[in-house]
Amino acid sequence: MEKMELPLLKGSDREKCIPITVIVGLIGLVVFFLLASLALTFKSNYKLHYSENSNLDYTVNLKDNSFGMKTIRKDENKEIISSLVDTIDAKFSYNFKSNENLGLEYSYYVKASVQVDNSEGKNFYKEDDMLIEKKEFSDLSNNMFKINENVNINYEKYNDLARQFINTYGISADAKLVVGLYIDVAGKHANFDKKLSDSAVIELSIPLTTKTTEIKPNYQLSNSQDQILQYKSTIINNPYLFGFAITLSVIDLIAMVSIIIWIIKNRDHNTLYKKKLDKILKDYERYISETVITERVEDMMKTRSLRIEVVKDFEGLIDIRDSLGKPILFHEERPGQEAVFYILSDRVGYIYVMRANDFKKKKTMTNKKK
Repeated sequence: MEKMELPLLKGSDREKCIPITVIVGLIGLVVFFLLASLALTFKSNYKLHYSENSNLDYTVNLKDNSFGMKTIRKDENKEIISSLVDTIDAKFSYNFKSNENLGLEYSYYVKASVQVDNSEGKNFYKEDDMLIEKKEFSDLSNNMFKINENVNINYEKYNDLARQFINTYGISADAKLVVGLYIDVAGKHANFDKKLSDSAVIELSIPLTTKTTEIKPNYQLSNSQDQILQYKSTIINNPYLFGFAITLSVIDLIAMVSIIIWIIKNRDHNTLYKKKLDKILKDYERYISETVITERVEDMMKTRSLRIEVVKDFEGLIDIRDSLGKPILFHEERPGQEAVFYILSDRVGYIYVMRANDFKKKKTMTNKKK
């Protein structure tokens, strides 16, 4: 027999609704998420204020001399005769404080550096001497710390080193001794992405290989510094609007999923019906003849005054066909929903009706058993 092209095979309206439902649902979600975003303040900047201050004091200890001079202090602001200098006592102090508890970590060291440069500032020679090895401190519970360190500088030792280099190579050069406290500060706050990072330098600059010397302090501090940090998390500034938008989003999502599930469930029993019908028409093609009638099969049988016998399944109709030797007639009264197979004898009409809804019932019963 000629194979039929049922409307269901072309895609039912329910199946076409799936992509439409998804598109409409996603558009709704986007709109509701945009509405929710109006209630949020995304990562914003925060101005962190911290301050630091330092002090550098020194005392120059002189060699024995006929004038009875013992020491020269920083506040005396005197020119110093280099040949009289024995040692220098330097006192470094540094204070740090922030307006937030940052879990501060810091490290520092004190270093003396002999530098020999030409008249343009290009370096010939540099020798470092660590006076205080690097010290590290971490997991501080407060928002401040202090550093106080005293060092004794052997001026004559460094002066002799610079003079020896210059005399050895017979060059014209400027030499100096730089003694400094070098500090690195880091801090991390739980609410911010960026770490606080700062460094400080407190130095003494002392000329070498000169007849007189003038000690010059050098401070490289941020002092009162504001750093821009960014909050880690997003803040809900309008909880009512945010809650309303999220509620609508959940309802939209539930509705979209429910519609798709309903479509799939209904599509499933129609698909089972179609597969069953195709199998019958294929397996029993030589026994089945398709009819074209304008009225319902049952009404047609009544018109012919035939007694109607309803058969429970197609296999029962096959048995009747084998017994009577009559052909099985087929008519799909509702395309995609109801197919009628029947046999006409002299006085009796045997009929088997296969409906798509019957497969839905079978599926429901199967699910209940599970």
